[in-house]
Amino acid sequence: MSVLWFLLYPIYSKWHYKNHFKKHVEENYKNRINKSVEIIFNEGYISAKDFTSESKISGSEIKELIETKKHFFLKLKTDISIIIPKHSINDNHRFKNIINDFGVKYINELNWVWK
Repeated sequence: MSVLWFLLYPIYSKWHYKNHFKKHVEENYKNRINKSVEIIFNEGYISAKDFTSESKISGSEIKELIETKKHFFLKLKTDISIIIPKHSINDNHRFKNIINDFGVKYINELNWVWK
């Protein structure tokens, strides 16, 4: 039995962690899921406005832009990330150029998969 568990553990572990994080997001961010956020890129800063608040983030506070198949992650120096679905952007190439103008490190993770 212990050998079988050892062989199945990676599969269980993947499933377990994925479900754990999914539940965590659903419970802690339930009032924010599927709510529109308007993000405006200005010279030197980003303005974000949702149904409860408005934020202004200096371009110098953006540490890196991470690109996956379906999302962009704007990682701030505080290690908080702004997740932007690619389908919500009209021109991905222009978006990357705008972020690049802030002097942000670009990380290509197009081949990333959940393991």
